[in-house]
Amino acid sequence: MNSSLTTARNIKLNKFSKIALTLTSSTFFLYGLGQAPIFKNFLASAFSCSGAG
Repeated sequence: MNSSLTTARNIKLNKFSKIALTLTSSTFFLYGLGQAPIFKNFLASAFSCSGAG
């Protein structure tokens, strides 16, 4: 019982760290793209098309 609880806790932690890593990398990626004016229009159109904006 105790080992399964520890495993579940590790999976949760692993999931959280993966999400944090993904958010961090995507933030830097989007920031890098934002420096290039060509991609600003591309991102704007992509987000407006997906309905997130």
